[in-house]
Amino acid sequence: MQETGYLFEEYVGRLLRLIPDADVVAEITYRVKRNELQSVDWIVVFDDLVLLVEVKSMMPTENARLGLELGVAETDSKLARAYRQVNATSAQIDQHHPAFAGIPSDRPRQALIVTLEPFPVANANLPHLGLPAADIPTAVVGAQEVERLVMLTDTTPSSLLLERAADPQRSTWALNECLNGHESARNPVLDQGWASYPWSTGRLSALNAS
Repeated sequence: MQETGYLFEEYVGRLLRLIPDADVVAEITYRVKRNELQSVDWIVVFDDLVLLVEVKSMMPTENARLGLELGVAETDSKLARAYRQVNATSAQIDQHHPAFAGIPSDRPRQALIVTLEPFPVANANLPHLGLPAADIPTAVVGAQEVERLVMLTDTTPSSLLLERAADPQRSTWALNECLNGHESARNPVLDQGWASYPWSTGRLSALNAS
């Protein structure tokens, strides 16, 4: 599972680098007293937003998939560490820790927690007793939502996220609901992945024929 987590983290980084006019900063190692700590996995710097991105190779439990009450508690327990990581990184930016000198502190800040699969109840307006309070607007999104977000053509990812966070109702929706109706380009990372399979170019037929 550790290898899956590393590969998924790198995959999300590749997606984020597709965003035009944004700087993508990898995980920052910093010290607090004698402790060596790590920031969130990625930080995306826009002209109008700083986006903290924590990547977790997590999938919903059966109870969460079924929409059961226990599923909310199970989801929260899986996400708690990611929320703490987001809060800790945001605090270091606010405190102007030297390791974060390249990260602006003069603009709005949000966070995305990216999971392998969507967690339907993670953003819902439900009691989340097992989660730390979020210090900044934080949304839990699946990988497929990031694949769409980075390819928007009729608006920017930062504009969409800022508008979503400012709306009390839409901020509790899955990000996919806010992406619907927007125009986007093809995702070259997905296209490259598809092209690597034999059946995408007819190579499979050639292999079978031989």
